[in-house]
Amino acid sequence: MKTMLAFLSIILGGCGSMQEAVSNLQVEKDIQAMSRAEVIAGINECESAGQRAVVLSAKRRISGQVIPAPVEVTCLPKLKW
Repeated sequence: MKTMLAFLSIILGGCGSMQEAVSNLQVEKDIQAMSRAEVIAGINECESAGQRAVVLSAKRRISGQVIPAPVEVTCLPKLKW
């Protein structure tokens, strides 16, 4: 019983210390959108490696309208269905 209480106090004490760690989200104010050729090249690199491509986009305001613009192409494993 004492060992279980000691174990729980260690676990709960460790969780309490995690609350002190605060992470800040760093956001770039100026993001360069990828060109169509860069996106196609990134997709081709992923497919040639046997993976699937995921295009990440950020919203930009162009002529008063918010439009998604591609900013990164990431390779992820293919889904197995």
